[in-house]
This record gives sequence, C-alpha cells and structure tokens, in this order.
Amino acid sequence: MRVMVVGSSGMLGSCLMGLLGSRGTGFDIPDFDVTDPDCVGRAIDRVKPDVIVNASAITDVDYCENNPAAAERVHHYGVRNLADSGVRLVTVSTDQVFSNGRGLYIGESYPTEPANVYASSKLRGEKAALLYPGNTVIRTSWLFGDRGLLPWLVRRLLDYGTVSAVTDQTACVTSVECLADFIIGLTGNPGCSGIVHCVNRGAVTPYDLACRLRDKMKAGTVVATDWKQLSLPAPRPLWSALGTERGVEFPSLEEVIEICLKKMLR
Repeated sequence: MRVMVVGSSGMLGSCLMGLLGSRGTGFDIPDFDVTDPDCVGRAIDRVKPDVIVNASAITDVDYCENNPAAAERVHHYGVRNLADSGVRLVTVSTDQVFSNGRGLYIGESYPTEPANVYASSKLRGEKAALLYPGNTVIRTSWLFGDRGLLPWLVRRLLDYGTVSAVTDQTACVTSVECLADFIIGLTGNPGCSGIVHCVNRGAVTPYDLACRLRDKMKAGTVVATDWKQLSLPAPRPLWSALGTERGVEFPSLEEVIEICLKKMLR
C-alpha cells in the first residue's frame, strides 16, 4: 500500500513517515503547496497513492485569528484539493470545533461550535473531506511527542522552576505515537470512515496537568492564570474534552504521563 503523507516534516507527519518506511512518500513546504491544486495533482500523479494522510496545518491559533485567509487556504481549500483527487483521504482536525462540552466527554455526533478562526477553517475542511464516501476525519487535541504541551510543562518546571498554566480550558492530551499507530492501522481499514475522535482519555486543564507533573517530579512551582489575563487574539474552548462513540481506545492520561516522564527524566 502506498501512502502519501502531507505535512510530513511536522511532528505527526515525521512520526508517520518513520512508521511507514518505504510505504510512505512525504510532502511538505516549501517544495509542496497543498493550497495549489496543480501542485497537489502532480504529486498524486507521481506517487499514485492508495491513501493520502493529511497532517498539514497552521497550528498557531493566534496567527490564524489574525490571518483568516491563510487559515482558510490551508485548512479548507487544501483539504478540498486533496479530497477532490478521488484518492481515499484521512485528514486530521481539532477538538476546537467544540467550544463548551459542558463537562461531558464529547462524542463524534455532538453539535459543533467552533471556538475561533482556526477551528472554523478546520471544520470547513472536515466538510470538504466528508463530501466523498470513504474519507476519514480524525479529531484530536494537545498533540505531544518530543514537543507539545506535556513536555513543555515538564521542561519549564525542570529548567526554570516555575510555570504559568491556564485554569479555564479543559481538553485531553494526545500522544503522537498513539495517534500515528492508529492512523497506520486506519490506512489498511477502508471500512473506518467518517469522523473519529482520538485522544488519551482524561479531561484536564493545563494547570491541573502541570500540578500533576510537579507532584510526580517533586520539582517546581505552578502559577494559575487564565486566557483573559494572557490577552491573546484567539478565543480558546472552555471545554473540548473528546470522547468517542466508535470504540477507539488509547492509553489513559496517567499512562502517557508516566511514559513521557520516563523518556524525559532518564
């Protein structure tokens, strides 16, 4: 099976390429432009993939808030270009298509309510992908590997002795290794289409997560803050902790915390 990975130099894309080996062909900026239909068409003609995995994104939500046209090009038109090829598409979206799950784990059928420009453009990309039967949208949140929220908090506590973390956003972290493994399995399972939520289950705020890490490492001080105090351009969801109605099981939050700490503290 030939898999074309778009966004192959990012954290998820790099992990996918490592797992795919010779089965994967990667594309990313500056040599590849997902927003250019002709560029996309030439790449697909060359690779002739069985599946396209789209891991491309502008992950800076504040940049997206200030540059909505750029967000729209990448997250909506880029996905549409890939979907229009007719090749089966697996594209990665975000928990931020939900603003306030009101304390519940949010299933795939829950009504969307985008929190910001980033999420709105991602949601339009979801709809473009799902116009074609057989395509899959994966929603995930707070992805981490060697970088991301969880290792950033660990490094701040260890290197600086203190970290500020917000108390007014609740979501779930997601291990990039867990997500990449799932996607690899998905490429060989054409029956798994539609929307799938993929996270390491365990609703948490960044403040609560930082406190857990502090207690486990017995190091550092955690200072509470909130998004209003930070005065950033993009609103964040109040509650976007993803659950699933599709039987997807990743290791729990506690398990991935332990794995992360073992890697970083060895």
